[in-house]
Amino acid sequence: MSSDRNNQSFVVKSALKMAFGTLSSRVLGLVREMAFAALFDRAVTDAWIAAFRLPNLFRRLLGEGSLSVSFVPVFVEARLQDPGANGGEGVRAANLANGFFTLLLGFLTVLTVLGILFPEPILQMVLGPPYVAQTEKFELTVRLARIMFGFVFLISLYAYFMGILNALGIYGLPAMAPTLFNVAMIVSTLLPPAWFPSPGDGLAWGVIAGGFLQMAILVPALAKRGYLPKLAWPFGNKDIRHVLRNMVPGLIGLGLIQVTTIVNMRFASELGEGPISWIAWADRLLELPLSLVSVSLGTALLPTLSGLWSQKRAREMSDTMNFLLRLNLFLCVGAAAGLYALSGPIIELLFERGRFTAVDTAATAGVLQIWALIMVPTACVRVLAPSYYAIKNTWFPALVSVICLVVHIVLAPLLMARWGLTGLNSSSLLSSSLNFVLLLSFYGWLVTGFAYGRVFLAFLKFLVPAAVMVAGLQLYWPLRAALGDSLFAKVFSLVGAVVVGGFVYALVSRLLGLEEWHGTAERLLAKVRRRLKL
Repeated sequence: MSSDRNNQSFVVKSALKMAFGTLSSRVLGLVREMAFAALFDRAVTDAWIAAFRLPNLFRRLLGEGSLSVSFVPVFVEARLQDPGANGGEGVRAANLANGFFTLLLGFLTVLTVLGILFPEPILQMVLGPPYVAQTEKFELTVRLARIMFGFVFLISLYAYFMGILNALGIYGLPAMAPTLFNVAMIVSTLLPPAWFPSPGDGLAWGVIAGGFLQMAILVPALAKRGYLPKLAWPFGNKDIRHVLRNMVPGLIGLGLIQVTTIVNMRFASELGEGPISWIAWADRLLELPLSLVSVSLGTALLPTLSGLWSQKRAREMSDTMNFLLRLNLFLCVGAAAGLYALSGPIIELLFERGRFTAVDTAATAGVLQIWALIMVPTACVRVLAPSYYAIKNTWFPALVSVICLVVHIVLAPLLMARWGLTGLNSSSLLSSSLNFVLLLSFYGWLVTGFAYGRVFLAFLKFLVPAAVMVAGLQLYWPLRAALGDSLFAKVFSLVGAVVVGGFVYALVSRLLGLEEWHGTAERLLAKVRRRLKL
C-alpha cells in the first residue's frame, strides 16, 4: 500500500513540476493569440492557422506522439537492466539514444526538405474547394507553410531530447522550454508588417526562431547528464528495432488522432471565413487546463508505468493508474464546467478588441462550450493511453483511433448539414467520447485488472461540486450588470466569479471527503502554507 502511494506521489510531483513549467508557456501562448486575433484580419489568421497545421501535425505526431511513447519505455528498460557503473551512463541506453538519434536526424531532414518544396498539393488535400478557390488567400497559406515547415525538424529534436530527460526523471526544464517559443512568437506578432514582403511572414519566421530556442535550451541539460545524442551506426541494435516496431502502430494510432484535426480544418474551411480561426482559439483555451493537468500527468506517468511493468509489478501499476485517472477527472470536470458556464465572458475579455468583433466572440464562445465538454474524454485518453504504451501495446490505441476517425468522418457531414459549425464540433465530442470508452473498457483485458467501479462512482461524486460551482459562477452576471462594460468591470466580474466558483468546488469536495482532494490539493496547500510560514 505504501508503495502504491509512493508511486502516486512521485507521478503527481513530477506532473506538478511539468504543470508549473507549462503554465508560463500557456499563459504566454494565450497572450500571443490575443495579439494575433486583434492585429490581423480573419483572412490572415485563417491562412496562418491553416499553414501551421502541417508542421504542427508532425510536431504532435512525432513529438507528443509515437516518438515518445515508443522510445521512452524501451529506454527506461535499457537503463534499468544496464544502469552503468557508479550510477553513470549505461552503455545499452547510450547506444539506443545515439543510434535512434542518427535515424531520426536522417528522416527529419528528408521530411523537412519535401515539406518545404511541396506544400501546395498537401494543402489542396486538407483544405476544402471553397478555400482553395480563394486564390490570394490560398497562395498566402502556401507561402507561410513553406517558411514554417522547418519547424518540424526543430520541434521533433526537442521532443526527442525531452523524452530522454523525462526518462531520466527531469520534467521542469522540458516543460519550461516552450516559453521561449511563445516569447519569440509574441515578438514576431508585434513586429511592423511593413518589415516583411507579405502579411504573416513575420509570424512564420517567428515559428522558426522559437522552435530553435525551444530545442537548444535542452542541449546543456543532456550534455551534463552524459546523454547528449551523438551520431552512431543504428543498424543491428535490437533496442532500436524494438522502438521502430512499436512506432508503426503508434504512428497510425496517434497519427489518426492528429488527422482528425486536419479533417476538422477541411470541414471548417467549407463554412466560410472565420471557423478555422474560431476553432483554433477555442482549442487554445482548452489546451491551458488540458496541458496543465492531463498532458503533465500522462507524460509523467509513462516512465513510471514502464518501470513498474518492467519490474512485473502489475497490481501497483493498476492502482497507480486508477488513482491518477480519478485525479484527472476530478480536475478536468471542474475546469470543463467552468469553461462551459463562462465561455462568453472569457472570450470577450481575452479577445474582443481590434479586429476581433462581437460576432467573433459569439462564434468562438459557442465553439468553446462544446470543446469544454470534449476536454473530459480527451483528458482521460491522455492519461489512459500511457498504460498501453508502457506495456508496449501500441496496436490497440491505433485500432481505436481508426474506429473513431471513421465515425467522425461519417458523422460530421450529417451533423454539419443540420447544425453547421455546431454539428462539426458535436461530431468531435462523440468521437472523442468513443475513444475514451473503448480504451477504458478494454483496459482490464489487455493491460491488467482495473477497479472500474471506483472510477465510475468517483465521476458521479465529482458532478456534485461541479454543479454547485456552476451555480456560484452565475455571480458574474449581477456583478457585470452592476459595474457596467468597462475593462475593469469585465476583469473584476470574471475574476470574482472564478474565485467564488473555485472556492465552492474545493469546499464541496472537502465536505464530501473526496480522496482526490485530500490526497493532492490539501497536500499542496499545506506545502504552500509551510513555505509561506502561515
